[in-house]
Amino acid sequence: MKKIKICIVVLTALVTTVAMVTTTAWAQQRSGREMKQMYSRNYDVNTVETIQGEVMEVSYNPSKNNRVMMGVHVTLKTQNETVPVHLGPVWYMSEQDSLKAGDKIEVTGSRITFNGAPAIVAATVKRGGMTLRLRDENGFPVWRGWRMRTMMKNQ
Repeated sequence: MKKIKICIVVLTALVTTVAMVTTTAWAQQRSGREMKQMYSRNYDVNTVETIQGEVMEVSYNPSKNNRVMMGVHVTLKTQNETVPVHLGPVWYMSEQDSLKAGDKIEVTGSRITFNGAPAIVAATVKRGGMTLRLRDENGFPVWRGWRMRTMMKNQ
């Protein structure tokens, strides 16, 4: 009888451990995939172009995937069109040189369709002598890991 109780306890502990490890691994894999999707935001290296124009408006919009995370966007008027440009999260953009309505800028980024309309996901923004680098050549955001690097520098 005592051996049966020990077997049941060991078996229960084993099943619980396997369930916890499996659930944790699945959650980490899922959150990693979701983070990649959020950060890549449909950036396509095959649709990269450079446009120039005037900033008509700077806006702060919730992320499609995470309503708590706010993104900074500008509406850019070029010779041919007026197009929204997705820059980056508010927490990152607030640490950079700010853009304002009336600024003349050059944007290099990926042309995408967002909510059924054309948009640009910015990789770099140039204004005068300032260049704001937002993404690398593959479209991966430079702010990924930026908070941790900043916190470690300040310690």
